[in-house]
Amino acid sequence: MKTLIVLLFFSFGVSAQKDCDHTRQRFSCVKFIRNYDGDTLTFDLPGVHSFFGEGAKVRVKGIDTPELKPRGEAAPCETEWGRVAKKLVEAELKTAKVIHLTGLSGLDKYGRILAQVEYDGKNLSDVLLKNKLAVPYVGKKKIKVNWCDQKNKREKGHGTKAI
Repeated sequence: MKTLIVLLFFSFGVSAQKDCDHTRQRFSCVKFIRNYDGDTLTFDLPGVHSFFGEGAKVRVKGIDTPELKPRGEAAPCETEWGRVAKKLVEAELKTAKVIHLTGLSGLDKYGRILAQVEYDGKNLSDVLLKNKLAVPYVGKKKIKVNWCDQKNKREKGHGTKAI
């Protein structure tokens, strides 16, 4: 009986470990450290040399969120939305049980890892898009978003609530 229990424990340990193995397209079971805004995050990557794996900067692939320090006449609205996006991301990832970086596709122009962030069965890009805190972005020219208009729509009840 003891042997069976030890084998079961070992088997679960191995399968849990296997789920956390990194591949060429995925960093598994990463640890959320902080986020600068809605699409710039910092993680520790377990099992990766500390020079690269501690404090790794990640740019969420496929979206663009409002800036915290924008320029132009709509800057106050964008800053406000940027803070909302930042708080949502922080709340979601701080309480996440498991986080993976998937769809790895190299580095952006600032040396950040380009990746999707998946956590507890959710995709961070999808959550931000559904909450109107991001727009699609594929790395070319950014879409101009009137964040003041977005704010007005949300205040009139046309926005969605946090997921």
